[in-house]
Amino acid sequence: MLNQDREVAVLTPPAGKDRIVSAVKSRHGPGLAIEARAGRPSKSWLYRYYIAGKQQKMTLGSYPAMSLAEARVAHKEAVALVQRGIDPRMQKAQEKASNEAMCTVGMAVERWLEFREQTSELKPTTLAGHRSRWNLHLKRHLDKIRLDELTTAHLANALESARRTSRSSSKNQKSRGEEVRKSLTTISMALDYARIRHMIMINPARLLRPKDFNITTRPRERWLTLPELRQLWLALDVEVAKYENHDAKPRFNVISPPACAVIKLLILTGARRSEVTQMQRSQINGDMWVIPETKNGKPHTIYLSALAQQIIAEQKSGEFVFESVRSADQPILPSSITRALNRLQERALPDLEPFTVHDLRRSAATNWAEHLGAEERVIEICLNHQPMNKLIRIYHRSKHEDKTRALWQAWGEMVEEQVSK
Repeated sequence: MLNQDREVAVLTPPAGKDRIVSAVKSRHGPGLAIEARAGRPSKSWLYRYYIAGKQQKMTLGSYPAMSLAEARVAHKEAVALVQRGIDPRMQKAQEKASNEAMCTVGMAVERWLEFREQTSELKPTTLAGHRSRWNLHLKRHLDKIRLDELTTAHLANALESARRTSRSSSKNQKSRGEEVRKSLTTISMALDYARIRHMIMINPARLLRPKDFNITTRPRERWLTLPELRQLWLALDVEVAKYENHDAKPRFNVISPPACAVIKLLILTGARRSEVTQMQRSQINGDMWVIPETKNGKPHTIYLSALAQQIIAEQKSGEFVFESVRSADQPILPSSITRALNRLQERALPDLEPFTVHDLRRSAATNWAEHLGAEERVIEICLNHQPMNKLIRIYHRSKHEDKTRALWQAWGEMVEEQVSK
């Protein structure tokens, strides 16, 4: 019976034999043995035992990967199972199957993305953003980690790395912070999906906050006053005039006429960027523009002022009101509006406090309240913000339809008189 590690190391089959099995001393009981085969550098730790009246044999591990001390520990655990009437072979097989079936973070994220794509609950651009952030910032850190072993430390490390190596590294700190905040949202939503389906017990991402990475989430408050809107409108008119007065119809170095028109419609309607860029003539009936499906999944009606209708009438006659200058019969991309507005601010409005496309929506709402005395609930309807209570939502729609029409018309007249001239 072997008792020392050096004895195990030198164990070899005798001449003329292919294998040898030798018992190994263990204070946890009998049954531990080591098997050596001719021509093989490694050896196998064996455990022989009786269960249900029958002798069984299992492999505990291989030597030298598993030392003598480690083999005795494995032997102890197997003996304890046998004493409880549990076959350690079955236990080991179940653990192996469980390990193989255990989902990794990468598998869970891919299932979530596939589910979202199939249900169409997210817009393609939103879904693409989640997939991009997973691939760019999170995958290399989290992909192979088992869900049951995932911790907040894993997530924090991935997000901290994203903060340092974000694609936005050439931009300001705020842009980098926004990328990390969105990455946290992506992984949190994916892990919520896994938790609901009992793939994990808790979502560790819910324990993290943007402020843990020195990211502030204070909501934006920027809105443009009437004089600022006038500066913006004038800059748009100047860019359109450059195009109209150029015989060769130049490439748009700053902003194209369709993009100018989109921005003006954003000011006049308070609608979302994607809603205006996707506007179709079949959605318009007189002064009514009915958006069939909005962010909340419901249709939304906007009443177009005379100025808004004029801008629409000046566009090409295709089904999409605001066509791409590069792809005929296709709408201008929402991202093109963002880039064009950024260029316009850099080159034509450097003295104006920076603002985003979404700030134009806030500008419309704020000016409705400031200059037209609009009621809050009427503004909420115009912005297509849904009250949580369904009865209140229905009441608001039916009760204030005339008020929303009047508000858009009054705002159109104010823009025409104080902004566009």
